[in-house]
Amino acid sequence: MSIVEQVLKRAGIRRTQSQFIELLFRLWLAIPGRINYANLARFSGKNEKSYRNWFSKPLDYVAVHSCLVEVLQTEQCLGKRLVLAIDTSFIAKRGKHTPELGKYWNGSQGKAIRGLEVSCCALTGPLQSYALPLHIEQTTASFTGNETRLTQYAKQLENLLETIPATLHEQIGYVVGDAYYTKKDFVDTVMRTGKHFVGKLRCDANLKYLYRGKRTAKAGRPKKFDGKVDFKDFSKWQEVVNTDTLRIYSQILFHAGLKRQIQVVCGLHYHKAKDGKPGEKRDLFFSTDTQQAAQAILDIYHARFQIEFCFRDAKQFSGLLDCQSRQQEAINFHWNMAFLAVNLTRAEQRLRHQHQGETFVFSMEDAKRRAYNEFFAQKIFRFLPHSMTFDNYQSHLESLLNLGVKAA
Repeated sequence: MSIVEQVLKRAGIRRTQSQFIELLFRLWLAIPGRINYANLARFSGKNEKSYRNWFSKPLDYVAVHSCLVEVLQTEQCLGKRLVLAIDTSFIAKRGKHTPELGKYWNGSQGKAIRGLEVSCCALTGPLQSYALPLHIEQTTASFTGNETRLTQYAKQLENLLETIPATLHEQIGYVVGDAYYTKKDFVDTVMRTGKHFVGKLRCDANLKYLYRGKRTAKAGRPKKFDGKVDFKDFSKWQEVVNTDTLRIYSQILFHAGLKRQIQVVCGLHYHKAKDGKPGEKRDLFFSTDTQQAAQAILDIYHARFQIEFCFRDAKQFSGLLDCQSRQQEAINFHWNMAFLAVNLTRAEQRLRHQHQGETFVFSMEDAKRRAYNEFFAQKIFRFLPHSMTFDNYQSHLESLLNLGVKAA
């Protein structure tokens, strides 16, 4: 049984929809160009209308992704110390009638541009070398009342943690996001779910030392703070690392914006500037878990970057940018299928390398090239006598199937 069949059966997807997803997954990898209704019809022989109808039907994506995680953990390909990372990515889209068109931040151009935005929650961990998207949602362009885009991200995270299986929920100890998510409302939402938040602060964050002196017997509220943090003086910090190019300090501080005590890790990077003079770059990371070690905070925030590779593979090789529909349900289906194809392909390769005892190197580009070669070879075998089948000759075709594959 293939990984696709195993996951869909475990998720309880009905038979007809499961068969369609299996077909769609094979086509998603085999199609070398844009993944849209027209190309899906050309490569499969089905009518475009069939794909339009299927794309508008709901599918429990969270259940499918969760079952994939369970399969990987059963095969010991994924640990059980998990972190939930959240991030967004800009999707270029032209036209005037696509739902939720608006101005969103495009990091590659450094400004807000008209288009669409996808918000993704993915599982990763300090000991994991990859991320697995769990929930993909389209960002709303306009809001009513006091709602903001950050409010939507918080609701997405909250709904996801309520939906996933209890066993998976228990394995997630921290939620991690970049500096954009370091806002009081978002951090408070994470804390309400029973998780801690790890993130990044502005380099000039408003931080205060906690007063640890003796209490006086005078009337009035006891003294809480011992002055504002001056990043030129680290005498009150605990030194973690001290080298010629890097110094790391840690301390429990009060953040004025978040209105709570947090464990802060300050990294000072020393380098030579263009004019030859020594330069200093300051990075501030934090965790709402004040008992967490400094290195653990850095490891979790470093693991957050794995979600960026999910965006890269989905955009470059999995057709995330190719959706031509103007229906919200179809856009949601297409985006989720793009990430699901990356997830399933990675899991398939991971399991194969695990059983063979080889070093795992994932390449979505290689997976697509081999899938196309296999798809084309199967088409040729259909014109040959019935005794000559692809399965019978597959072992003799390995060099042909790996044609153009870099890591073969």
